[in-house]
Amino acid sequence: MDEARQLRLLIVEDEGLLVMSLSDMLEELGHQTAYVAADVASALRLILDHAKDLDACILDANLGGTSAAPVAAALREAQIPFIVVSGYGTQDLSRAGLTEPAIAKPYHRRELAAALQRL
Repeated sequence: MDEARQLRLLIVEDEGLLVMSLSDMLEELGHQTAYVAADVASALRLILDHAKDLDACILDANLGGTSAAPVAAALREAQIPFIVVSGYGTQDLSRAGLTEPAIAKPYHRRELAAALQRL
């Protein structure tokens, strides 16, 4: 993705403080939080209704104890690139069907910027 291009992102994260922190980081990087979802059902609705408005997604692997795998499948179907954020290791993510680029929690702005650049 072009570094100078402002991205419109969907954040799928169930922790309110992390959403605020991530939104701040994205803004500092010149991007925009377009939509936020805290659970699988809300994320699926947003993807269905707003896929054309989204450039990418930051997806928490675990949403309130529920796997984000259905959200990942919907993002793939809509051809929206995404980054998985998680405290789980690569093997655990793979077993859950989340094989996309991932960054480990806690992460910093430079890690987020690098991950977005790799999309």
